[in-house]
Amino acid sequence: MPFFFIIAGYLLNLSKWGGADNFKKFSAKLFKRLLMPYFIAEILFYPIWFVVCHEAGYLKYWGRWYELNPVDAFIAIFIGNGNNSNLILGVLWFLPALLFTEIIFIRLYNRLNKIGAEVFVLALVACSLLGLLIGRIHALPLGIDIALAAQIFILVGVLIRKYNFVERLTPRICGVLMFILVLMFYFNERIDMNFRIYGNPLMFYAGGIAGSLLVMKLSTLMTDGKIFSLISDCGRQSMMILVLHPIVANIAYEIIVGGFNFPAEKIFTEPAIIFPVTAAGVLIPLFIAKKFGKLPVLKIFCP
Repeated sequence: MPFFFIIAGYLLNLSKWGGADNFKKFSAKLFKRLLMPYFIAEILFYPIWFVVCHEAGYLKYWGRWYELNPVDAFIAIFIGNGNNSNLILGVLWFLPALLFTEIIFIRLYNRLNKIGAEVFVLALVACSLLGLLIGRIHALPLGIDIALAAQIFILVGVLIRKYNFVERLTPRICGVLMFILVLMFYFNERIDMNFRIYGNPLMFYAGGIAGSLLVMKLSTLMTDGKIFSLISDCGRQSMMILVLHPIVANIAYEIIVGGFNFPAEKIFTEPAIIFPVTAAGVLIPLFIAKKFGKLPVLKIFCP
């Protein structure tokens, strides 16, 4: 997840949106690109879930979907927290969280950067630490506490692009980054921004930044060939994949558990099942996007 927030900062066009006059346009753009797909996907899938899962009892291998209370599930859409098990498409928590992450960053940039870059950076650090603290106490609606915690990652993404850090990564520096990443994995607890599990703040940010830089450096080596073309297609259709992959995966798991009598408690520990289902969760939405992406509803999720 730190990688996704860092990439958001890397792609953030401050020269275009970094002005008070453009803030409303920037916010409207984000609402259309992130929040509208979130609400449309959750609301459209709600009646399907109600009939197929709640009433008919299908997709019950994982009790979360099968046991949800319909009223709680509907209310959860407007709370927008993935760590709230009542959210049907829980993976979509990232969309409102990313929206508020960028809005907070641009708002602070417009207000504080003209005073001084140091003041702006200190404000971002303070927001990030505040987000970590709030997340440990209570999860705010629409992932606003996560948006605060992610401010450092957005800043890092902006700086990586500004100073061409990825291009400057030598094998020796990559080795140091790998060492840092391994240390953070070993000494810090399991990280899950969705569930507000950060562990040690310094280790959380150090591991997130080191790992993201390594992934970005690795991506520069994949510049041609069919694999790169497939990865590029996945990147362009990431919204469709995000929305549809949990549906595809749950249907696949239901078939495996119900049709082949596979023990549900072992389904997430069997690589021979996890990897094919994960591939299907990416490739099937990608196929739908390429073949049917221009249809009225689906085009909302396609570029």
